[in-house]
Amino acid sequence: MYLEESGSVRADRLLTVVQLLRQHGRMSAAELARRLEVTPRTVMRDIEALSLAGVPIYAERGRRGGYALLPGYRPAAEDLSPDESGALLLAGGADVAVALGLGESFARAARRLASGLPDAHARQVGHLLDRVVIDPAGWGGAAPHPEFLEVLFDAVRQDRRVRMDYRALSSGRGGRRLVDPWGLVLAGSTWYLIAAHRGSPHTYRLSRIASLTVLPERSRRPDDLDLVATWRDLRAAWNRRPTRPVVLRIRHDQADLAQRTLRMVLVGDPEIEPDDAGRDDTVILRGEVTSLRGVVGLVLGFGDWVEVLEPPELRTLMVEIAQEALGVYAAR
Repeated sequence: MYLEESGSVRADRLLTVVQLLRQHGRMSAAELARRLEVTPRTVMRDIEALSLAGVPIYAERGRRGGYALLPGYRPAAEDLSPDESGALLLAGGADVAVALGLGESFARAARRLASGLPDAHARQVGHLLDRVVIDPAGWGGAAPHPEFLEVLFDAVRQDRRVRMDYRALSSGRGGRRLVDPWGLVLAGSTWYLIAAHRGSPHTYRLSRIASLTVLPERSRRPDDLDLVATWRDLRAAWNRRPTRPVVLRIRHDQADLAQRTLRMVLVGDPEIEPDDAGRDDTVILRGEVTSLRGVVGLVLGFGDWVEVLEPPELRTLMVEIAQEALGVYAAR
């Protein structure tokens, strides 16, 4: 009764106390306070609440004393909410859950599962968590996630139609589309929406969505839909599209960066070879692309680090788009 009356936030913290004691065996009030980001006095009240609720916690005095659970104590497993279960089942783990707005659900579910592990397993988990840090953001700050990811995730879960302004890579032009969302795919580090437009499934890269509105009407989603199979079919169809060969000269010290960037438009793996012009500071990249205009936007960003050698149409398109950009910025 005391746990129920203390509110969901405190109940979650009490569960964390049990998890920490099972992982570490014995912890002082100061250690628990530091982990929970509360005061030692709050920890004392939490310990008292757990004891009143029937959790067998005892205190050991002395310099190495602290609080511990009776050996062999294993709390009953708690039911997970739908969000918590879904968050844990996501293949990408915590980072994907955070991106979809399920970070807190993921953390709660992980703590609940950890609290039900056998003692030996719980201590092994605690040992590992104390020694491994996974930071998807790296040195660059917050991990980038598409602007409309959470909104689209809700639309997918609720089977709601959406209207969006989308800029296709192939044409470079934007257009408004009314689509039926079927699901989301995280391919590598890129998020895609699988949705039906006029009854046919398509993939939409989330970073190219300029605006989005979730509509009240329900989306049309086949009852027998296999999202994984649909994604595979769409991916295979994309790879079967007609391609154009391109040849680029790239500064040797920028070859890796250019190759990683160009993967957005390249079909398959490109070939990297020495520059037949006898230059030691450049290499030649040969690859296949489905859209010449898509190459322009990426290559122009490298300035004189990358030069288009073939095809001639791509060189002409590079000049045209560079002149368009110069006209916009030179006028200001």
